[in-house]
Amino acid sequence: MADKGPIYLYIDATDVMKKAEALRRNLSDEQVHRAMRRVYKRVPGHVRMILRQDLPKKYYVKPGEINAAVKKGTVSDLSCSIPVVGRRRDIGGKGVSASGGAHGWKSLKRKYRVKAKIVKSGVSTLPQRVGHTGGNAPFRNLGSSIMPLTWTRRSKKRLPIEKMVSIALPQMPTNRSEADVQKDIKDYMYQRLEHEFNQLLGNV
Repeated sequence: MADKGPIYLYIDATDVMKKAEALRRNLSDEQVHRAMRRVYKRVPGHVRMILRQDLPKKYYVKPGEINAAVKKGTVSDLSCSIPVVGRRRDIGGKGVSASGGAHGWKSLKRKYRVKAKIVKSGVSTLPQRVGHTGGNAPFRNLGSSIMPLTWTRRSKKRLPIEKMVSIALPQMPTNRSEADVQKDIKDYMYQRLEHEFNQLLGNV
């Protein structure tokens, strides 16, 4: 499946702005604005570390994959977005191990279920029928050159076949890992905000 471009991780800083108002004391609006800009400029560079920490808690994903997927973020006034790129991963391929299968034509006729390691909470069992590709079962031909990948046929005929894929890395921060990622980004922003305000207050 082709890469359709990055998914952007947007930072919701509503709570951070509330904290800024609580901490501002006798700072001017311009000083508060300046502190927030400095915080935002630091966030994109820190997100890669946060994703390396949080995504492996929920998914089978390696730090090296995360490093390659997180690109340079953009900061615009009081907002920022971080592009995360990557294709859906082949089930049975790099990063997504799979089990189940049979040799030759038995891989189609023998009844078995293909299982994949995608999320840490348990093994994912693929559906017996794949609706969007013709309603055929996933299969793994253990004795052929198309191993170790998982496939399904698009019709009752032998060909064409299509690879079965799992969630892409850019989807992970907005799915099972979303709560952890957003919390850790906000915690980092709180820490930076206090640091910036303390510096400003020292100079008032």
